[in-house]
Amino acid sequence: MKRFKWLYVLMMAVFVMAAAGCGNSQSSTAPVKENGKTVVTFWHVYTKNFGAPVIKQMVDDFNQSQDKIIVKEVYNPDMYPGLMKNLQADAAAGKAPSIAMIGYNYLDYFKENFKYTSPSELEKTSSSDKDFLEKNFLPNVLGLAKAGDQQVGVPFSISAPILFYNPELFKSAGLDPLNPPKTWEDVRADAKAIHDKTGNYGFYMQEYQDNWATQGLLTSNGAVILDKDSKAAFASKEAADAYQVYADMVLKDQSALHIAADEGIASFYSGKVGILAGTSAKIGTVMQSSKFPVMAAPYPGFPGKKVSIPAGGNFLAVTAQSPEEQQAAWEFIKFIMQPKYLAQWTINTGYLPPRQDVAEEPALKEAIAKTPALKVAFDEMPNLSSWVSFPGDVGVKAEKMFADVRDKILSGDSPSEVLKNAQDELNKLLK
Repeated sequence: MKRFKWLYVLMMAVFVMAAAGCGNSQSSTAPVKENGKTVVTFWHVYTKNFGAPVIKQMVDDFNQSQDKIIVKEVYNPDMYPGLMKNLQADAAAGKAPSIAMIGYNYLDYFKENFKYTSPSELEKTSSSDKDFLEKNFLPNVLGLAKAGDQQVGVPFSISAPILFYNPELFKSAGLDPLNPPKTWEDVRADAKAIHDKTGNYGFYMQEYQDNWATQGLLTSNGAVILDKDSKAAFASKEAADAYQVYADMVLKDQSALHIAADEGIASFYSGKVGILAGTSAKIGTVMQSSKFPVMAAPYPGFPGKKVSIPAGGNFLAVTAQSPEEQQAAWEFIKFIMQPKYLAQWTINTGYLPPRQDVAEEPALKEAIAKTPALKVAFDEMPNLSSWVSFPGDVGVKAEKMFADVRDKILSGDSPSEVLKNAQDELNKLLK
């Protein structure tokens, strides 16, 4: 009997320890509290020189507006690839932020590889605003953060690729600043004139570790990145011809720069580059940093073809694990989606707002009147299409492959050969 009693005690002890272990496991998904408030961690990608001051103001205003939630913003370097890398590491460690800012190009990859709560579900369980998404966003805008029939997140930032140019270098090269380039052949001709007449570079296209800027170059010539079966289809004559124009500027004319984005954009600021193909999200930074009166023009196209450019930017995904933290994150997202904050975001960065009614904000109307580049970006909205998001678990690798394609072509390799090799490799991964 004593032996059985001892065995019973031992089994109970093991059970208690196991129960305690389960309790710890559950508590890892319980909301973090600070002074009785639910803590919401908000991961973003903006620096103090680009966007972060507005993010901080939004966070501060929300924290002061109520006494139940405290939001803490966390900067992730290296833009969307850097945030995804950090998110992978935290997810592997069983941790996650409350809200993560995801680039549209990682939409499918995020959906298939991370835990999140759809905003469609959150609005249903919210105590108010049960039709928040439908009431405030156009269907095509919501579609930027939708994979299949699943609303993965809430669109926050929308950017359009535009041309910034230096009217002083245009004049020095004998070009008319009031007649900016409209096609890619115009861009090449103007860039060559600037280089030949002034000794400065004529053109630079922002080069980050993604396919955003070059997607518009290819698709505006009729190229397809992914076909209807979600297979890579970019190894086409249209894509090769578009890339050849870009490569000729770099290699034959030697009128275009091929360097990292921050360095290349800084060269434009300093007056050493005549034309910058970049994001509208940097309108505020470009205008403030340049040593000359910057002018802007729509993204160029190819003769007889419709301009088709990707919508850059990001959506907000709720990655919080506990219901309480999820609802707290949802309250913060709704707060910063107010027109006054989105207008401030547009004015300070150049991102287009996801809500149509933001355009009626007096401050934004005034900013558009004073900053023609903002009007250029708004006028491009009908030409925006989705930033290609590669399916499966190859999203991060696919973006790196596209950057490698660009670098190989601009280093002298054959566009058609490089595109074919990359397409074959990617389709093997997509099987």
